[in-house]
Amino acid sequence: MKIFKWDEINGQDEGTRMEAFLTAINDTFAIMQLKEGEDTRPMRFISYEALQRSGNQPEIDRYELVYVAPLLPYKDQNTMLDMIYEKFNIAHPADFHGHSLSVSDIVAIRTNGQISCHYVDSIGFKELPEFLKPENYLKYAEMSMEDDYGMIDGIINNGLKEEPRSFRDVMRDAKEEAEQHIRKPKAQTKDAPEL
Repeated sequence: MKIFKWDEINGQDEGTRMEAFLTAINDTFAIMQLKEGEDTRPMRFISYEALQRSGNQPEIDRYELVYVAPLLPYKDQNTMLDMIYEKFNIAHPADFHGHSLSVSDIVAIRTNGQISCHYVDSIGFKELPEFLKPENYLKYAEMSMEDDYGMIDGIINNGLKEEPRSFRDVMRDAKEEAEQHIRKPKAQTKDAPEL
């Protein structure tokens, strides 16, 4: 998927945004923030060092991709990261719907086909070389699009899994079948000859 106009992915599902980021022909950046939930609450807004002390590491499965955009030319990566931090704290773009860029968020940068990920730390950024390994981001893209998590197999959207029938539906069908059986006239049977 080649995205030329970023407006084409606004409002799209997370898998589409991730695919757009990973396959764009121009340099891009993405912002990922921890998903809402009880399991991520203790990891929100804490420094990288505190996260490690708690026995955790940033894992892509805990994050959602909230923004993707083209990357403007830059000379120094640290300055560019600081500019992104400032922009997403002071003057949010109109199409940005996450919270202000903060500690525990991740900025992913794709330049010349190479991806680097950076944890927003208490002071500056911490590079995460293992965060978006190819097998991680392919699994992540599939999980965000797959409608049957039992089918995480490298093929996106294998088809809907049949929903189990409710107990009420099973009982209703059994009752209808029993009523039909009762209503059927019994077949005439000939008495077997006595021997």
